[in-house]
Amino acid sequence: MKRTNTNATSARAPKFDLAIDADTLNELRELIEQRKKLDDAVNNAPADIFAAEAELSEMRRQLSVLEADVVLVDDAKLPSLQKEIEKLAGTIDVKDLAVRRLKARLEALESRAPDLDSKIEIAIGYVRIEVNMAAQSLQAQLAEELRDRVASVRMLYAQVRALQSVVPLPQTNDFLLCAHVPDLEQCMASYASGAPRDVSQNLLALVDDGTAAAESEIAEALKPITEALMVARKHRPYVPLAKRPAPYVRKGAWDGPGGRTGDRIERPAEVAAAADAVADSNAGKSAARGSSARSGVPVEMNMGAAITAAAISREQFRG
Repeated sequence: MKRTNTNATSARAPKFDLAIDADTLNELRELIEQRKKLDDAVNNAPADIFAAEAELSEMRRQLSVLEADVVLVDDAKLPSLQKEIEKLAGTIDVKDLAVRRLKARLEALESRAPDLDSKIEIAIGYVRIEVNMAAQSLQAQLAEELRDRVASVRMLYAQVRALQSVVPLPQTNDFLLCAHVPDLEQCMASYASGAPRDVSQNLLALVDDGTAAAESEIAEALKPITEALMVARKHRPYVPLAKRPAPYVRKGAWDGPGGRTGDRIERPAEVAAAADAVADSNAGKSAARGSSARSGVPVEMNMGAAITAAAISREQFRG
């Protein structure tokens, strides 16, 4: 039989072009980089502020010590001590300003975070749109590739279907029930009972010229089997004559178990004798009924004689 499928090892991998807007991606990358810098600066700010405040506190302690020395120092050393105090005070002012700037910078960075996050969310939205468009395009390419690849398998499926129609087999029937390849673009599952149930169209079950040709190949190969099965279907077991159903016959007054034997013609003497016998019988029955009525005992009526008399009367009338 001619093979209709292709060798999987020789199948080429499809090439796809995922086109996403470069500007959209670059904008998102820049915003993400800004957010990273903001996070690093904010995360490092508490430690920097704590160190600067500790240094400022130590300077202020030293200043207070020097200012206390002013009271106790000799007058000769007072000018140099005052210069040292002025210098340290200037340094404290610079350090205090630096601490205030660190705190203000932290507040400014944190105030910018919501706006930056908003811009990032918008950029992510645009990227998602681009990604979805690219994914849909890729899905369409994959679906087309799947339809093209499943065509050869569909021919095999059609041949299995043709085999099952001629010689039903349990495994073949189960295969036809289980084998299912849904369309990638129109795949759909039902969750009515909680568990997913595939309700998509089966690409293997589609019929086209290729499947018709594949089925014809199987039909031609199975032709001897088909002819043998046709002969087998026409065979009927032998039934003895005694067990065969008898033909239907119309039954009448003179029909017996063997059917009607012919038209019976009664002679006038026979008719008269039969009529007299019926009359005598009826007279006797009437007398018996009268006596039984008086005695209170019921008497059966000879229905067979009455029917016979009626039949004789009809035949006489016809003659």
